[in-house]
Amino acid sequence: RRSTRAASPPLLLLLPLCSVLAVAVSGWQSSSWLALGGSPGSPKSPIVARLLRRPTVAQRSSSGRESLTPAEAHLFSLGLSDEQMAKVSARFGVDSSCDVERKVKPILSWLADLGLTDLQIGQAVIGFPRLFGYSPEQKLKPVVQWLSEIGMSDAQVAKVVARRPQIFGYSLESKLKTLVHWLSEIGMSDAQVAKAIATCPPLLGLSLPSNFMPKVQLLREAGFSGAQIASSLTVFPALLTCSSQRLAHRLSVLQAQGVLTETSMRTCMKMNDAKFAHFVARFD
Repeated sequence: RRSTRAASPPLLLLLPLCSVLAVAVSGWQSSSWLALGGSPGSPKSPIVARLLRRPTVAQRSSSGRESLTPAEAHLFSLGLSDEQMAKVSARFGVDSSCDVERKVKPILSWLADLGLTDLQIGQAVIGFPRLFGYSPEQKLKPVVQWLSEIGMSDAQVAKVVARRPQIFGYSLESKLKTLVHWLSEIGMSDAQVAKAIATCPPLLGLSLPSNFMPKVQLLREAGFSGAQIASSLTVFPALLTCSSQRLAHRLSVLQAQGVLTETSMRTCMKMNDAKFAHFVARFD
């Protein structure tokens, strides 16, 4: 969002965040003060002084909702807390210049029509405030349509949007479709892919070359067939969110003990280090 007011570049970037930064200014350490041109014991920089003079979202909401901007009031109606509201404001900016009718209401209405509850809408907005900068027709609907095309139910789509709203910031062609195509190539059916993504939406944010490929290769080297890998990723897709080092170590230990199976692998990858050590000690 561009501003027509003349200001230095740093100030232009900070002005939309005034209501949030003012909350944190008083608790900043010396390095933060120096970064803004001041120090804890010296007069505040002009920027900091302006931030402190502006009431915070929390101050205005507690003193009376009538002092909130229309955009803030509309978002508070979803049940967002002051802290959550501050987070949205920090990432997007919902000051008095924010157009509620053109930017806020259309997105919230579209999410509701998609089947998201107020709680889920709040989760989506908090997780990815940039939603307010997107066009439902041009940016959001194509992604939702694609999720339906790969076999997700309306409830699953709503769950993915709520838990991973960043999906709308990914490239549909080079990121999302490429990822799903690769999963199908390693043997996962459309239904398995849909279930895995619905169960673990963060999968959509992982890198194919640096995450998916190395971990699947580790499973292959451990002796798992394509069907076994597809089954494991369907039942426990969070396996792909674990580090490659952790996966390699535990596969090696289980192999050495002669107890490596699909079930033992999935069970042990859910354990913390202490529980895994206790599990392995039983076979010594």
